[in-house]
Amino acid sequence: PLFAQCEFGAFVGNEDSRPPYASEIQDFESLADKHVASSLVYWSWADGDFPLEQLEQGIRYHDGYDTGTNLHLVWEPWARDIDDNPYTLSHIVTGVYDDYINRFARSCRDWEDPIRLRFAHEMVHDGDPLTEGWYPWQDQPELYKQAWNKVHSIFEQAGADNVEFVWAPNHHTLSMVDVNGMAEYYPGTDQVDWLGMDGYSWGYYTANEPWGYYLSFDEIFKELYQAFTDNPDIFGDKRMMIAEFAAAEISYKPDTSKVGWIEDAFNKIKNEYGELEAIYWFHSLKERDWRINSSDETLAAFQLAVSDPYFTSHIVPEPGSFITFLAGLLLFNIGKFRKKINNSFNLLN
Repeated sequence: PLFAQCEFGAFVGNEDSRPPYASEIQDFESLADKHVASSLVYWSWADGDFPLEQLEQGIRYHDGYDTGTNLHLVWEPWARDIDDNPYTLSHIVTGVYDDYINRFARSCRDWEDPIRLRFAHEMVHDGDPLTEGWYPWQDQPELYKQAWNKVHSIFEQAGADNVEFVWAPNHHTLSMVDVNGMAEYYPGTDQVDWLGMDGYSWGYYTANEPWGYYLSFDEIFKELYQAFTDNPDIFGDKRMMIAEFAAAEISYKPDTSKVGWIEDAFNKIKNEYGELEAIYWFHSLKERDWRINSSDETLAAFQLAVSDPYFTSHIVPEPGSFITFLAGLLLFNIGKFRKKINNSFNLLN
């Protein structure tokens, strides 16, 4: 499309179980030299109810700083670091957690602003019962769909019309090769608002991380992207995002670098992955150094990549009308002006 854009979003590196402080969003934006359109928050069911007060003091506004970001909430039905997870798919289906889901849905509704809710992401592992998955809701397609639809129904009944459900598998699965294997986990076109993809270039592997090796952007996402775009009869004509991605600083593969990976990734997103409407960089020092400032050279490459106005700091309106198209164009120009003003302000402070 002539005036297509892709939202720039990020996980800014705060701790799990806590939404980011406004200062953390601001620090990341200062590093990237770009405002984020949407902030990624990870929230497990063991973390409790919708963190309204924390989000009010972070995602929205705090200490004189208006983050201006949309909320992308990864809602994980588990208790981290507990072997015997109580939040099972079967318990969700049978109504054990209906009260909790209802409270959460009503709080999301009362938030009023749009929420992208990525429930039980990376649901497909590899279909091998002898292979341990990394999430307890993996490799259970029928129960997974029932649990998803149960949650979706409760949100509908609560009137949480501002919530957009994001279905996002990870590329690291043998089932991804088979579109029908993916379809086994798909809740249905009327139950999903966004199609998402998760993937990382790990750089090198260890005994505990056999999946950890260098992959180009295409090697991670092309097959999954094409599965979505080539099969609207299965997945519907949905908005698409990369729900989380990043690359490691160090790679075992000769003649590769994080700088080159970033340059290639953002070029591909703009020129070959035109259906993507949002992307989220995972800025964290965790299993690897995924941060945009893992080196001076990496930071410079990232700043240059996201400086392209194609990667917008404002929510891209859903297509569907000429009025919406004009609104998107207006937001784009306002966004460029706002960025200049904010950059000037940051320089003065």
